[in-house]
Amino acid sequence: MVDEAGGRASDIYFGRVAGNGGDWFELVVITDHLDMRHWKFDIYTDGLLDETLDLTGHSIWSDLRSGTIITVSENVPSDISYNPAAGDWWINVQANNESDGLYIEASSFPVNSSNWQLRIRNASGVIVYGPAGEGVSPASGIGSNEVFKLEATPSAATTANSADYDGAKNLSTFGAPNQWGIQNLETLRKIAPGTSSLTLLSPNGMEVLKAGTVHTISWSSTGTIDAVLIEFSIDNGLSWSQVYPANVGNSGSYAWLVPLLDAQQCRIRVSNMANPGVYDISNAAFAVYQCALDGDVTGDCIVDMNDLAQMAAAWLECANPVCP
Repeated sequence: MVDEAGGRASDIYFGRVAGNGGDWFELVVITDHLDMRHWKFDIYTDGLLDETLDLTGHSIWSDLRSGTIITVSENVPSDISYNPAAGDWWINVQANNESDGLYIEASSFPVNSSNWQLRIRNASGVIVYGPAGEGVSPASGIGSNEVFKLEATPSAATTANSADYDGAKNLSTFGAPNQWGIQNLETLRKIAPGTSSLTLLSPNGMEVLKAGTVHTISWSSTGTIDAVLIEFSIDNGLSWSQVYPANVGNSGSYAWLVPLLDAQQCRIRVSNMANPGVYDISNAAFAVYQCALDGDVTGDCIVDMNDLAQMAAAWLECANPVCP
């Protein structure tokens, strides 16, 4: 994308301005649930490597949906409000020497008409795409007031030397599908929801928990699960009640104050708050018991010599059987 003079090119985002919004380039994700953490963008001018921009390990890059548009810009502030489920398929990240470096390396980069090319590598340094640009396809001819873009719907079959790359145009579409005819990203965006799962780790059966104590309920999850509902049953799963206070988020653990009751057929259920069909239950029943025995000083539900020893120690300490 270039328009050094600002004389011809225009953009649906920037309008008609000198430089057409400054240095920027745009990509489309064609692989669903793509992890681009620590990927690299190699930028070439006149056949020489000019700059490499490294994506960071930020979670915004960890699960990209196919059809996502990514723009890298020197001048436009980062916007990662990205939410495909709500129809927001665009991520913009700012890269220049003064940017914050949260999402991409804080480094300025060139975009010009001097045989500009882009190569994409993954976190292991393996080339994923390119180089693509002037000198590959088209072989030459992109002027300083023209726009280089793909005039086709992107797919896995789109190669760096595709004849659908063209530079003899003057309209760009920052953060949106390319315009020349129709670039339809809906095929990429018609995707099945990602699979997710929950596995309850504890209590998972056969435990004996003392009422009034704190027990850590723990679980593991896969996929996208933002909030986990935790429920407790005392009748082997015939009925359920939400724990109190309610669990918040999906941290993998919850400090549970065991209720004051006696029950032998207890179970815990964890489920996806947004999709209750994703859940797990204790593999077997566990027990909860109360301690209410006179003389049980140690709280182990047994009156034995340990309790008598503690009572004797208390009596000796204050020399009075009624020790305040």
